[in-house]
Amino acid sequence: MIAISGRAFISAAMRTEKPAVARRPPSETAPEPEKSPGVDLGHLDHVLGYALRRAQIAVFNDFRRNFADVDIRPTQYAVLSILADHPGLKQGEVSAALGIKRTNFVAVLDELERRGLAQRRPMADDRRSRALYLTDEGAALTAHIRRLNAANEARLAALLPPGQAATLIDLLRRLTERLGGGEE
Repeated sequence: MIAISGRAFISAAMRTEKPAVARRPPSETAPEPEKSPGVDLGHLDHVLGYALRRAQIAVFNDFRRNFADVDIRPTQYAVLSILADHPGLKQGEVSAALGIKRTNFVAVLDELERRGLAQRRPMADDRRSRALYLTDEGAALTAHIRRLNAANEARLAALLPPGQAATLIDLLRRLTERLGGGEE
């Protein structure tokens, strides 16, 4: 099992423009929820799952806006980060570590390969399996987007009371672990 930093955006399979045959899961295309000033959400304002989902949508929409110039989505960022830190992992290992269904992960990896950022290579000990690596272009982009993400994370953390971002990450990590991972 791979230890993954809670700071990485780990989420539903987010990807850039794809061929017409590929579909984005509903979690990718969900519009930012709007809270009508005239509608009291009642108990929903106190439902943990509802609050998490609204926060996830808001953070992902913010990520997409802030990373539009580099044409990267949260799950692509997570995959690139994993491959930068752990070159040579199998496809199933990366998808399991990120909690992405294998079928959804294939589309993410296909897009990263199409863009020349990642590649599959045959494994010496198992011809059926493929090891995953960043290309030189993928490594350069990953280094760049990690710098962008550091600034983005600092901006998000500043929206919370001092010191609370680390606490929030820790609490979310605990919740995810106790519920069994978080595969989509």
